[in-house]
Amino acid sequence: MINFIIILIMNFLSENNQLFASEASKPWDFPEVNFEISENILYIPIASDNVKKVKLNIKNEKFIDLLEVNNPRIKPISVIDTKYKNTYDGYSKVRSGLYKKLLKMLEFLPNNIGIAYFEGLRPLWKQKEYFDKKFLEILKNTQNKEIAYYETTKHVSPFIDNIPTHATGAAIDITLFVQNENDINLMDMGMFDTIYGHNDQQETFSKRTTQKQRENRLLLLNAAIKSDLVNYGFEWWHYSYGDNAWAYVKKKESIYGLAVDKNENILLMSKESYLNKIISTDNFK
Repeated sequence: MINFIIILIMNFLSENNQLFASEASKPWDFPEVNFEISENILYIPIASDNVKKVKLNIKNEKFIDLLEVNNPRIKPISVIDTKYKNTYDGYSKVRSGLYKKLLKMLEFLPNNIGIAYFEGLRPLWKQKEYFDKKFLEILKNTQNKEIAYYETTKHVSPFIDNIPTHATGAAIDITLFVQNENDINLMDMGMFDTIYGHNDQQETFSKRTTQKQRENRLLLLNAAIKSDLVNYGFEWWHYSYGDNAWAYVKKKESIYGLAVDKNENILLMSKESYLNKIISTDNFK
């Protein structure tokens, strides 16, 4: 009942505030978005009940470390722009199935364009750190912990009653770079990620984007989706293969479960205890 009331409030707020949209924006009218792309986007929140209920048929695949592979067309975004510095070991690891999809993507891109990645596999403590930061940011605007929690779950996958997609190794945050001889630059797709503060360009089909940004996003979308990845409509940079989001969109079973320590205390937290603890800290004083 509480969740139903929250959704009603969110729907009301979404009429005048993009922050509280219950679904991600649908494709632009211009430039035209083809059917294959529009049908391979997750438009609902990534931790929605229907997404979490997807059947899991675990496939135990090894991890590939993108840093060790050192493909010249797959680079950490931090080597191109130091603003996006990586803060934990293992950020460059992905499931081997996802790695194969990234290689496939390169076939659909011009030879001088490559993939710049931010994070693949993510430990739960880091997931919680991102969630905490975004929750407190949103709470200051809403002053309602239930609404703030629900809204945060759209931007950062929760670690309570949920398997965060990055914690499976099945998701990766990416953009594209263009390289001409020794000159290398990120392609302009609008503001990247939400961990650096509010981002009014974060939705894949955000109306607050320029014509060039849309064309660049479509280049990324086309290569990724032709390679069997799906995009999360609330985050233009988030792509996955084999997790619940992918399975929900593809109407298949997910194949990757939690890849981090299943005994971590973080997994034992309840939503109630989390909200009480984080609001009582100095973070919100």
